[in-house]
Amino acid sequence: MIAGETPALHSPPMTKPALLVHPPLGLFELRLTDYEVVHWPTERRDIRAAVTIGHVGISNAMIDALPELGAIVCFGVGVDGIDLDYAKKRGIAISHGRDINHEDVADVAIGLIIARLRLFTEGEKVLREGTWTPPLAVPPQKRLRGRKLGIVGMGAIGSAIAHRAQAFGMEIKWYGPRAKPDVAHAYEPSLKHLAEWCDVLAIAARGDKTTEGIIDAEIIKAVGGDGIIVNISRGSVTDEDALIAALKSGALGGAGLDVFVEEPTPVERWRGVPKTTLTPHLGGATREALYEGSQNVLENLRRFYAGEELLTALAG
Repeated sequence: MIAGETPALHSPPMTKPALLVHPPLGLFELRLTDYEVVHWPTERRDIRAAVTIGHVGISNAMIDALPELGAIVCFGVGVDGIDLDYAKKRGIAISHGRDINHEDVADVAIGLIIARLRLFTEGEKVLREGTWTPPLAVPPQKRLRGRKLGIVGMGAIGSAIAHRAQAFGMEIKWYGPRAKPDVAHAYEPSLKHLAEWCDVLAIAARGDKTTEGIIDAEIIKAVGGDGIIVNISRGSVTDEDALIAALKSGALGGAGLDVFVEEPTPVERWRGVPKTTLTPHLGGATREALYEGSQNVLENLRRFYAGEELLTALAG
């Protein structure tokens, strides 16, 4: 150093805030360059924010282990893996990805409806197994036009399903906890009556404690041996054992499922279960929705650490 020169002042290295990501989110974590990503379990107690997928969530035990936790940021609209009352008592803000993937989930619902009415799964099976016997490879199918569609839950996804189904000429009624004056389709206040009326019952209800098991043996029986159940909501909404039993016995005409009680669902659970089209919870996982969802997560994190209002805070 030259005599008389003022020593250079060096700022201490900036430390990145620890961020819990649960479950691990693969390539998305490469975008979290402003944070020190931590996975569960961890001994860290300085974690102020967590990122999760709604149906996986952050448990109360995890919340208890993180005394500084102030925000849980969810991909997707679902928050069913979080005890919202407990989080509220702890003063933890919750954000989710509303209005990001509902159109994509509705696409899958319509795809499952078409697959079951037109027997796509059975058709592919006979083609691949070399058992295609003209003139009809599979039994006569059912057209969509004129079919009665009952929708359970008329939120963003239910509304998007109804919009698509209307274009196919389906007759629509819906069930939910209360009527909505801005919904043009007929409201049915009884879930059982809706199940008895419809040809296809599409489940788009929020997956939480209020909807757990609402599609039980009685509702499945009401849909009947000529009816179809499609579920793109959460596996917890249905009594899966009763559903499988009804499919095997013929008491239910078919099912299109994108969600399951346990995910991944055990392979053996569905072996030999007839009249089903099954997809591995791919409803909202389009490239576009995943990108928009990641942008939403990043902005909610930025706002939280900046002390700003969250972009998509959970209402209520």
